[in-house]
Amino acid sequence: MLSPNAMTAPHLKSDEVILLPKTVSPATLEQEIVKRYKQLRLHGLKVDPRSFSSTYEDESKFEDDVWLSRIHNPVGKTFAAVADFNAQSQTIPAETLVEANEADDALERLLRKEWVGIVSLLGPGVFSRPNEGVATGLNQPYEVFIQNNKYQIPMTTSELGDLSGAHLVYLIVGMFVSPSGRRRGHGQRLMEAAIAAATEEVRALGGSKASITVQVESGNLRAQRLYERVGFKVVDEAIVIENRQGAKSAAVCLELEVDISI
Repeated sequence: MLSPNAMTAPHLKSDEVILLPKTVSPATLEQEIVKRYKQLRLHGLKVDPRSFSSTYEDESKFEDDVWLSRIHNPVGKTFAAVADFNAQSQTIPAETLVEANEADDALERLLRKEWVGIVSLLGPGVFSRPNEGVATGLNQPYEVFIQNNKYQIPMTTSELGDLSGAHLVYLIVGMFVSPSGRRRGHGQRLMEAAIAAATEEVRALGGSKASITVQVESGNLRAQRLYERVGFKVVDEAIVIENRQGAKSAAVCLELEVDISI
């Protein structure tokens, strides 16, 4: 076992992306995961507000149970990009380090490394089924998640019924890489992890096709170029999205389609 004062370990990988676990024990480790997620999300809302449909003013008022509910979301997966380059600056309580030594490998790396990016994947939703065709009123896969200019919460897979042969849709939200971690490939790795998770889940559910969608505020070319680099294509250049406060903004919708049968 490592010393409680040790801040790094020789077996730790370098820059990587890790899926946040939905259950963590003991509670002190879960609190540390929630704290890091909250800190990075709020940092993103403050320094890069154009990347989010929410605001720092609203989310800074959230209690910890709200942040925990996001990680526990049954229709969501959240990924963290982590790095070693600033590990010495981490201030981790000694008791947390001892517990981290006893945790599984991925959780240990989440606790020991610096978090530099996050992204969440929501879904799946159903665009079409082999015997039913396209869901009523939908013209594009992204409309599974955006109706009447507002984001819709997807149902759980158990509520969706048999998904054999279905065309399933996922939504990328909350993408952010800290300025200190940019130009190191973290954004691309986050997107690739989300794409891989969606593809694997659709295959496991027996679906025939996956459409992964993301919306970017009009004019946010840096984010749009990132998505295009990993294969996304623009499907709508002028959609309007209304946030929880009723404010509307213009966005570009991009989509990546994956044929599961190939």
